[in-house]
Amino acid sequence: MSRKIINSFEIKLEFSPNTEDPSRLFRSFASLIDGISQYDSFIAQTAHSSVSNKIILNDIEKGSLIAKLYNSLIINESEKIDTIKDDKSIASYIDKSRVLGLRFIEAESSNIEDLEKLANDIEKIADETGIKNTFHYSPPNILELAKSINVVAQSSNKLTDEENFQISSEEESGITITKDSKLINIEEVENALTEQTIENTTTHFYKIKKPDFLGDSAWEFKQGNKSPKAKILDKKWLDKFLTGKEVVVPGDSLQVNVKAVHKYNKNGYLISEKIEIIEVISVIHNRSNES
Repeated sequence: MSRKIINSFEIKLEFSPNTEDPSRLFRSFASLIDGISQYDSFIAQTAHSSVSNKIILNDIEKGSLIAKLYNSLIINESEKIDTIKDDKSIASYIDKSRVLGLRFIEAESSNIEDLEKLANDIEKIADETGIKNTFHYSPPNILELAKSINVVAQSSNKLTDEENFQISSEEESGITITKDSKLINIEEVENALTEQTIENTTTHFYKIKKPDFLGDSAWEFKQGNKSPKAKILDKKWLDKFLTGKEVVVPGDSLQVNVKAVHKYNKNGYLISEKIEIIEVISVIHNRSNES
């Protein structure tokens, strides 16, 4: 048996009448809703690992682009938060933490010090609402917090200078997100949290799933149950591929030397893993393609 916790908020999009390309506005609106949903889910997971959430549209006001939504948080009753008898405390924790995240974006904060303060302030809310006193609670992971903040901030990149989002909830109103909100540099956050970096180079066979024909993004591969993505830095081989001198077809694989960089924090937890193909040794053609 599960129980639902309702948490409502409102988004208003300010725009000029007779705006061209109206689909752009709706795409941005949808992107913001998805971003807030991801952020709320991240916060909810710090309170209880079995929490799931979905944002539901409750109403759209006529004559303007105002969406009234509510976040339906579902907790498995058999794994409910101990010592927390009032569901309102969970809703309040989510709502207040969302306000902090949105205010962070509004203030165009982005450095590691601001991010650490945001994480600490969220933890204070957990303490105030009693969520922190449960054995299910875990402090917000700063790197994942940064990533969820960026998803929300990126939703404004389709707006013009005259357009903005106004967000309000039971906790606070008048939060404004404008065009091209400042993003957090994820690599800088990783480096600030990194206590130890381990690099190694190994040889692998990667089955090609999706090649990059432009030469500036990652290839997608299959390796057993894994689906690694990696850029190919072997310029000599890449030039041959892009000029048609090296041909790959569906079912082919690459034998490659892969450089892997693993970053760990002070507790020995893996922060990030990045792989790059530094050399393409050979193309392994799929023999079923041979006539």
